[in-house]
Amino acid sequence: MTSIRSSFIFRILSGAALVLTLFALTLHSAKSFANEGPILVASIFAHTGPAAEENTPNYRMVRLAVERINETGGLLGRRLELLEIDNQSTALGSREAARDAVKAGVTAVIGPSWSSHAMAMAPVLQRAGIPMVGATTTAPEVTQVGDFIFRICYTNRHQALALARFAVQHLKAESAAVLSIAGEVYSEDLAEGFAEEFVRLGGEMLVSRSYLQSSMDFSRQLTDVQSAKPDVVFVPGFARDSGLILKQARTMGMQMPFLGGDGWTALEQYPHLDPANGDNYYTSHWHPDSEQPESLEFIRLLKKEYGPEALSLVDSGNPCAYDAMMIVADAIRRAGSASPGAIRNMLLATKGYHGVTGTIAFNGSRDPLKPLVILQITQSGTRYIKTDTPPGHEESLPQGN
Repeated sequence: MTSIRSSFIFRILSGAALVLTLFALTLHSAKSFANEGPILVASIFAHTGPAAEENTPNYRMVRLAVERINETGGLLGRRLELLEIDNQSTALGSREAARDAVKAGVTAVIGPSWSSHAMAMAPVLQRAGIPMVGATTTAPEVTQVGDFIFRICYTNRHQALALARFAVQHLKAESAAVLSIAGEVYSEDLAEGFAEEFVRLGGEMLVSRSYLQSSMDFSRQLTDVQSAKPDVVFVPGFARDSGLILKQARTMGMQMPFLGGDGWTALEQYPHLDPANGDNYYTSHWHPDSEQPESLEFIRLLKKEYGPEALSLVDSGNPCAYDAMMIVADAIRRAGSASPGAIRNMLLATKGYHGVTGTIAFNGSRDPLKPLVILQITQSGTRYIKTDTPPGHEESLPQGN
């Protein structure tokens, strides 16, 4: 296991009175680097608060990418250094984390995971002219903030369309219900997109209800759904709330399939769900059964770093953080420069980049064309069902791919 030297800085921000923990990681290798100083990149996710359980593995993914980059010579002959910042699972913490990254003089930011956190970070980084590459920030509003704001993941529109098609064509559903998180941009946007596409495909929306993400009891909403008797139920939530909804729904005797977006990804290891109680499907970014060379190499590196149980440390969304770091490194190499503007320009020009989560193309956009996977939760883990490729993705691939 490669040695990692860590220094810990604890800073109290006056005014907001928030404690942020910054991990400044210097990753060493046997390679020698130029005398020119290191290239500094920030990794911003939730290390504390309600998002921490889902977010924390992303720090490991970015570290793994930085370690690989430095072991193979760094970037432009320079060592890559990583500054880890905790956004504390809040919009305010995310904004302050972005400000800390700007003050530190980073050349790019990897993260965050949640769209609501991204919406707080993006304006700060856009004003500073520093590229941000979100990991699983699927809400469309994120990249609309400005021309320095990117995402490595597919958008809510892609997964909403894919899930609606899957419900109608694969599950033969004619009616549906939706339960979404009140005030959560990711959940509400995904719910709206699914409902529109489901109706366009000839389905009927029977009921739509909202709930608070902090709720523990969903009996009122689930009773309304149960009375409506839909063929499928769509719950675009996150692991804790969705897991509790699924458990309560199955306890109430609801047997129809439940669907979720990529916010369900951490359900793969969530203790509140008994997958034997029903069919549960969701969209995600990757599956370890992938035979793509980049995926196989990622798994090899993961096991080398964390041992034979390494796959238990990640869910199928975490490799997006690894890909985000690697695609920024690719942009720096192609640009021959670590300046934020040069990185932004090369990211925009990315075409046919082979990542762990699939072949990625920005093609002048900040929303990538890339595939998604639909998975099923089973007693033995997740099972790959199918890959959904957005229209136009084939044209984004390089010759001979």
